[in-house]
Amino acid sequence: SQEALVFYLKMAGDYYRYLSEIVLGEGYDKKAEEKYTKGTDLAEKHLIATHPIRLGLALNFSVCYYEILKDPKAACDMAKKAF
Repeated sequence: SQEALVFYLKMAGDYYRYLSEIVLGEGYDKKAEEKYTKGTDLAEKHLIATHPIRLGLALNFSVCYYEILKDPKAACDMAKKAF
């Protein structure tokens, strides 16, 4: 299902985000961004705005922008867009 795929992409993004915190310079930050972006695109098409998986994905993606990609504006925009 699309819900399961969004959840998988969220978890894959989380995995790469965690890796990027401990293994620097291997491109895990970009892999996290890629998985989160794909998940967000699917979530916006197939899940309602208040769906817990969609909200969790938005929260984790905003954390990735802020802490890993060092883009606080994108982090705030992502969080605001989710609600």
